Amino acid sequence: SAPRSSDPSSSAPRSYAPAPPVMINQDRPPSSPPRPLPASTPRQRNMQNAASASVGAVVTSLFVTPFEVLKVRQQACGSSGCGMVQLGQTLVRAEGATAFWAGLRPTLLMAVPSTVLYVGAYEHIRDAIQAAAARRRNGGGGALASLAPMLA
Repeated sequence: SAPRSSDPSSSAPRSYAPAPPVMINQDRPPSSPPRPLPASTPRQRNMQNAASASVGAVVTSLFVTPFEVLKVRQQACGSSGCGMVQLGQTLVRAEGATAFWAGLRPTLLMAVPSTVLYVGAYEHIRDAIQAAAARRRNGGGGALASLAPMLA
């Protein structure tokens, strides 16, 4: 091992001066802003809306179905007062962990199409309200445009 210094100041914690801030791209002029993405066609927007609505419905159903299964089992238990934790443990022991997602297929068959239709209709109605507000130059079209998401 290395010999220790007898200087008491060597064992004291060192204080370091804060580092100067790092300036990025000091030597170059600011670059031009990034190019905007090309405008999507209505068909592409509809496909994007359908895809995002589908993914949202699937994720939501995957998350909510176990709670729905427990709720239905608890209701079937009657007034004897089965606890959720106890019911979950019994369900896993008797039927396995996949029993939490019993009924997922019918849920998805219902949730995905309805969510796709809902999101598609919402986007269409919102765009129609905003277009109507844009055509109305006089008489408060701006207020209508700002209310479009709520009205749709």
